[in-house]
Amino acid sequence: MKKLTRLIILSVLGAATLALAVASTASAVDYPAKPVTFVVTWPAGGSTDITGRMTASYMSNHLGVPIAVVNRVGGVGTIGTRSVLDAPKDGYTVLVTTVGNQVLQPAVRDVGFIPRDFIPVGQISARTMLVVGGKSQPYSDAKSLIAYAKANPGKATFASPSKVLPWRAVMKFAKAAGIKLKHIPAKGDAKSLPMVLGGHVGMASLGDVSAGVSHIKAGNMNAIGIFSAERHHALPDTPTMKELGFDLVLVPWTGLAVAKGTPPEIVKKLSEALKKTTEDKAFLKFAKNSGTSVNYLDGPAFGKIWDRDWNTYRQK
Repeated sequence: MKKLTRLIILSVLGAATLALAVASTASAVDYPAKPVTFVVTWPAGGSTDITGRMTASYMSNHLGVPIAVVNRVGGVGTIGTRSVLDAPKDGYTVLVTTVGNQVLQPAVRDVGFIPRDFIPVGQISARTMLVVGGKSQPYSDAKSLIAYAKANPGKATFASPSKVLPWRAVMKFAKAAGIKLKHIPAKGDAKSLPMVLGGHVGMASLGDVSAGVSHIKAGNMNAIGIFSAERHHALPDTPTMKELGFDLVLVPWTGLAVAKGTPPEIVKKLSEALKKTTEDKAFLKFAKNSGTSVNYLDGPAFGKIWDRDWNTYRQK
């Protein structure tokens, strides 16, 4: 009797497991069968929000269902990020992710997740950070800045928002160069630039090259260096930090991710739809007009960027 009971229990469990597997396969095959939600972890109107909404608008055509965008802000991007982990792993909740919420925050504190708790769908865009210096300063490039800062510890100043990537980039540069710089908090590039132009600070660390190009070309500022892997087409004479001898490739990026455990068939469909979106001429025109640089990478390549940045930001 005990053997019979045991066999019945095993049979029921086996049937249940098979049913779940079949249901999961069926849901992956049918995906998407309802609207998808993009979660943006930063406030409405910001660059990440603009990129997320722009992508959702055009990607819905290639995915075949509407895509809603919701902003879940707080915790420097970590609240919205965790909400995606807590949602069902069915591809209907997608994270519009950035280096700030995905990598930088878990690298510097315990936020309840690490980058590889997610699966990369693909990168949408990447920006180039730039350090500019005022014309009245006793330095005009990285070499003369380092010489001045070594002779005058703490006197060279720079403006940027606190505890975000542009700030961190300059702090890592200062550490690598063996110099001490003084940080002056500012709420974004729009506030940092007037501080440099007015001579209130020596430099500004900008989140995107586009913010400083016109000032440099007008002769109002000097370009100190950029943090990308290659020189920027708008500033071909400005060296990268790597060229200057510092292994610092720090790139603000935006892309899509889903929680680990999402079926690979669903991840593939999302990735294919994103790729088609970034090749869409109407999308590219809209992105250009909004000032967004489209730099598509597929899931595996995007994941390598996560790993690179994770190793970089975890270094003390």
